[in-house]
Amino acid sequence: MKKRRRTPREKKELSLDRDCRNTVAESPWGARAAIARRKRWVNQSYRKAVHQELSALSGGEPADAETVESAVAATRRHGWRKQADVPLRRALGLRRSRLVRDEAPQD
Repeated sequence: MKKRRRTPREKKELSLDRDCRNTVAESPWGARAAIARRKRWVNQSYRKAVHQELSALSGGEPADAETVESAVAATRRHGWRKQADVPLRRALGLRRSRLVRDEAPQD
């Protein structure tokens, strides 16, 4: 079965729906670095919090295993998730609305 040939207009419509763009006001390269930096910060802050809990427990006398486990389990991670990229059609609409807003006369 042969695939149906698409017209240039159909190809453009598919491209606008499938291609995605980062809208977090960073360049793509900056976003890659920021994602890695943010993940690194979340893990480092968690390790530091656990270390502080353990050092507080081991002050003078040895702590039992249950106390240590409950203290570590009570330590919370900072929450962070990457924002999803948006389809190109929506990204262009956002850019267009910003341009219109910026070109509006200032009072």
